[in-house]
Amino acid sequence: MKLYPLQQLTRPDLQSHIYSKALLGNLAALKSLCAPHTKFCAVIKANAYGHGITEVVNILKDADVDFFAVASFYEALHVVGLIDRQSILILEPIVPHCPPDRIFACVNHRLHCVMATLHAHEYVAGLLDGSDNILDIHVNVESGMGRCGIDPDCAVELIKRIDDCPNTRLAGVYTHFATADEEDLSYARRQLDTFNAFLADTGLPDRTDVIIHSANSAATIKMPRAHFDMVRCGISLYGYYSRPMTDPPVTLQPVMKLQAPIVQIKHIGAGCPVSYGCSFTPTRNTTAAIVPLGYADGYWRCFSNKAVMKLGERLVGVIGRVCMDQLIIDVTDVPDVSLGQMVTVIDNSHDSPCGVYKLAELADSICYEILTCIHAHVNRIVH
Repeated sequence: MKLYPLQQLTRPDLQSHIYSKALLGNLAALKSLCAPHTKFCAVIKANAYGHGITEVVNILKDADVDFFAVASFYEALHVVGLIDRQSILILEPIVPHCPPDRIFACVNHRLHCVMATLHAHEYVAGLLDGSDNILDIHVNVESGMGRCGIDPDCAVELIKRIDDCPNTRLAGVYTHFATADEEDLSYARRQLDTFNAFLADTGLPDRTDVIIHSANSAATIKMPRAHFDMVRCGISLYGYYSRPMTDPPVTLQPVMKLQAPIVQIKHIGAGCPVSYGCSFTPTRNTTAAIVPLGYADGYWRCFSNKAVMKLGERLVGVIGRVCMDQLIIDVTDVPDVSLGQMVTVIDNSHDSPCGVYKLAELADSICYEILTCIHAHVNRIVH
């Protein structure tokens, strides 16, 4: 057995297969929608949307990617040692109670940081005052997301303070869309109009030293006017439209397939309940297989008695409650089932009955949530 001394919690038998060709193909497809000069920011927060941040960065670091975007400072520290030429954008805004050593680390590693309050700039300027340190800052302008952005009027003053301070540099200005993934783009277009008005009032498009960006995956695909100097793609990089699309302008291929082995085969008589709560009682003599994966690994309890998996090319139903780290499938109709045989838990096909879209539908959720719940201890295998 191969041991993982630096990854004690990795389970080699739970296998997330990451397909490099699909990831690079999605990158090329998304870039084909943009003008040649448009920079590309690969969003790799939440463990690269459940795909494995180290594995994804190692695939993309030699590709045509300009930035990696992470959620937190701690994700950035993990990535900084993996890359040589790309910049890292931390999307979580700086706040005045941020530890000083974190600010100095951002300077030392040349990390790009988001700022959305005047108080945050006052705090950073005070920390860096009298030094030669310069922090690269992206200002998040509120255009209708209603989350972390700074109102346009205050953003003007914040930009002025950044420009006037010898220790801060305005590296970017951006906004974020709330509804670009919906069929009705009217609100997203109003957001874009608000952002464009702000840009026009400030003259920022004339500055070659400032990166203007607004497009997430959905806006990259559906709103070319929102591309500006850089697009930020997350979910579509991994092969998914934010919501299933009819006749999309580019074809995306899911990057990951999740598999787990059969560890026990048992026979359950008709009328004998299965698993916690006795939520399933077979009406026939049933051959069941135990799979060592459950909601602690990211496979939701709500899939109990609803979801299917693939064993070879056959679909098998999940029976009984999904447990913390085990589940049961009905393999009665599958010939020659064997211990160790791998079951496809999440398929790498949009239309698969055990694909991410279908699981999101069963969970009354979105594909993002299905993917990001896949636990870090699942073994990522790069192909």
